[in-house]
Amino acid sequence: MKKALFIAAPLALTASLALAPAASAAPAKTPALACHQVIDLKTPPAGTNFELLDQVAKSLGLAGAPAVVGVACNDSIRTDADSGKNEYLGERGPVILRTKEFDRHQQYCTDSVGVTGHRAIPGLGQVPGRMVIGSGCNSEPNPLIF
Repeated sequence: MKKALFIAAPLALTASLALAPAASAAPAKTPALACHQVIDLKTPPAGTNFELLDQVAKSLGLAGAPAVVGVACNDSIRTDADSGKNEYLGERGPVILRTKEFDRHQQYCTDSVGVTGHRAIPGLGQVPGRMVIGSGCNSEPNPLIF
């Protein structure tokens, strides 16, 4: 009897850890946005003009090098299962970018700048909706899924 209990307890602990939700590096009140497209600049589309993107990011006040670009980031979404929606105010600061609320992965950026729609950016033209450029970004599992 004691031997079966001795074996069952570690198995139950292992199972509970395996089913625990993934921890996010993003703090609970970090604003999260759903974007039409999220571009990780580690694997950019062909023809990406890094020089122009860097100039735009610096002109908007981004301190670090651009790492992720979110295009048409018009909808606030939940950060995690315990948080409501936290608005991306001031077009500056930490942010989570996903293509949809229940996307498998997200980009958490420790700093970002945003440009709200229909504003012309030299070399890029009109920005559709809100464009967000992030630095200090990490790709991580979405805690709403895992």
